[in-house]
Amino acid sequence: MGKFKPAKAKKKAKPRSALSAIPCLILLVSGMALLSLLFYSILQSG
Repeated sequence: MGKFKPAKAKKKAKPRSALSAIPCLILLVSGMALLSLLFYSILQSG
């Protein structure tokens, strides 16, 4: 008969640090700023 081994707990993966969110936030903020500048320039020309 085969030997049964106790199940071992898997090591938990480290949670992603906040550093990975910085480029995404920069992209979102710059996109919002560009859109607001575009709308502002459209309103000023009208």
